Amino acid sequence: MTEDFDKMARIEREIEKRMESACEKDGWVVSVAMMPPKSTTLHIEKFGESPIDAEDEKAALERAVAFASDEFGTKAEIARDEERIPNTRAPYHVMLRLKVDATARVAELAA
Repeated sequence: MTEDFDKMARIEREIEKRMESACEKDGWVVSVAMMPPKSTTLHIEKFGESPIDAEDEKAALERAVAFASDEFGTKAEIARDEERIPNTRAPYHVMLRLKVDATARVAELAA
């Protein structure tokens, strides 16, 4: 049982490293949550001292969607959250979440 968790953590980290290379530009950061693989969530987010520029956000989303398509071969379901966190150095926060089915990709990486 522990081996399965270790294998999933390794696979999740491998995918996250590839997403970092593809998407972490201009202050955007990424993370991957893969439990279970069928509803894997790719996060890309940015904090700013001023509101996040719409063109900057669009470019980040395009990179993330292209990564999801290349990595998993499926369409991503996209959600967006925005908040302003008062009394902080970088109060503007935008998070984009892409939900994908990573089942086939996990099977490939686990083999």
